Amino acid sequence: MKYGGIKIKQIESSTNPLSGKTSALVLTMVILVLGTFFYFAAIGNSAVMVVPSPPSTSGTSSEQMTSSPPTTLNNNNNNDNNNNMIGNNPENSANTAMRYLEGSSEVKTQSAISLFDHLQQGNKMFTKKNVDGDIKLFYYYTKDEPIEIPLEEGDINSYQIHNIGSQNYYPLILGIEEARMMREEGIFTEVGDPIKDFFGKKVVIVGIMKKTNGALDLAHLIPLTSGELN
Repeated sequence: MKYGGIKIKQIESSTNPLSGKTSALVLTMVILVLGTFFYFAAIGNSAVMVVPSPPSTSGTSSEQMTSSPPTTLNNNNNNDNNNNMIGNNPENSANTAMRYLEGSSEVKTQSAISLFDHLQQGNKMFTKKNVDGDIKLFYYYTKDEPIEIPLEEGDINSYQIHNIGSQNYYPLILGIEEARMMREEGIFTEVGDPIKDFFGKKVVIVGIMKKTNGALDLAHLIPLTSGELN
C-alpha cells in the first residue's frame, strides 16, 4: 500500500505539472488578449479625446466671429435692401431720403450731399441746392414707368414732354407742401404753369400729389437725373 501510495503520488506529480503548464499558458493567452483589447481601446479613447474643441474662451470667440459677420457686410446688405425698396416704390425712396436728411447734422455739407446722392440704385433719388442754399429732394421718375401716383391737382397723363413756344418743357410733379412753398414764393400759380429756369431746365408743373404726411410732401418727381439738373 505504501508503495502503491507512492506510485499514485508519483503519477499525480507526473501529471500535475502538465496541466499546470497548460492552465498557465491559457491564462497567459487570455491576459494577452484582454491586455491587447484594453490597450487598443484606450488608444481609441485617447484619440477621440485629443480632438476636443479648443478651450472655452477661444471657442466662444470663434463662435462669435462666425455668427457675427463684419460690419461692412451688414452695411452692404442694408444698402442693397434700401436699393431694392427705392427701385420699387418712389414713396419709400422719398421717405428713406428724408429720414436721412432729418437725421444728419451735416446734411448741408457737400460731402454729406455727395454721399446721399449715391445711396440709391441707378442714382434715382438725389438732392440739389437751390440758389438760396436750401436742399431739395428729387426722384428721377421716367416717363416710361407705370404711374400710379394719386394727385390732388393735375392729370397724371400729362407727365410727358411738353412743347411750349417750340421749346421742350419737362414735366414736374410736386409734393403738396413743396407746391405750397413754391406758390408762396411766386414761382408758379397754377398747375400747367411753366418755369423757364428750374435748376437750369425748362419745366412745366403737371401735378401736385395728395398729402401723405411724409417725405413725398416735399418731393419733386421729374424725368431728369442728378447730372441733368444744375
